[in-house]
Amino acid sequence: MVRADQRMRRKINEGGDFHTKIDKDNTKRMKLIIKIYGWPGKSLVGKKGADNAWLLVQHADHQINFQEKCLKLIKRAVLAGEAKKEHLAYLTDRILFNKNKKQLYGTQFKIKKNNKLALYQTRDLKNLDKRRKTMDLTPFKEYKKLIHESLEQGNKKR
Repeated sequence: MVRADQRMRRKINEGGDFHTKIDKDNTKRMKLIIKIYGWPGKSLVGKKGADNAWLLVQHADHQINFQEKCLKLIKRAVLAGEAKKEHLAYLTDRILFNKNKKQLYGTQFKIKKNNKLALYQTRDLKNLDKRRKTMDLTPFKEYKKLIHESLEQGNKKR
C-alpha cells in the first residue's frame, strides 16, 4: 500500500498526475485493518508498520472524519508508547489544514503559483518551536530548509 502511495507521489513530483484511486483504496483497507485490530501500533506491526499506517492515514484527505477518528486512536497509542508524537503532530496539522483552520505545529505548506513554498497558516508563530519540541519535531527553521531542498530536488527532476 505504501509502495503504491509513494510511487504515485514521486510521479507527481516528476510532473505526473495524482490518482485519487490509490488513496481511496488505501483508506478503505486501513479502515478494515483498524476495525479488526485497532490502531496498528509498534507492538502489533513493528516500527515500520506503525510509520506506514500513519502515512496512509495522513494521505486520506478525502475522508477527514476517518482522519479525525485515527487522530483519537493515535493519541491513545502515543500515551501507550505505541505511536510517535510526531505522527500525532502531523495528522493534527493535516486535519486542521483540510478544515481550513490554522495549524499548530507548522508541518503543512502550500505551493504558490510561482512554485514557491509557503507555510500554511499557523497559530502563534512566536511559540511554534516550543510546540514542535513537545512533539519531538525538529526546530522549524531546520524543517523548512528540508522541505525547500526536497521541492528543489523535485523541480530539478522535471
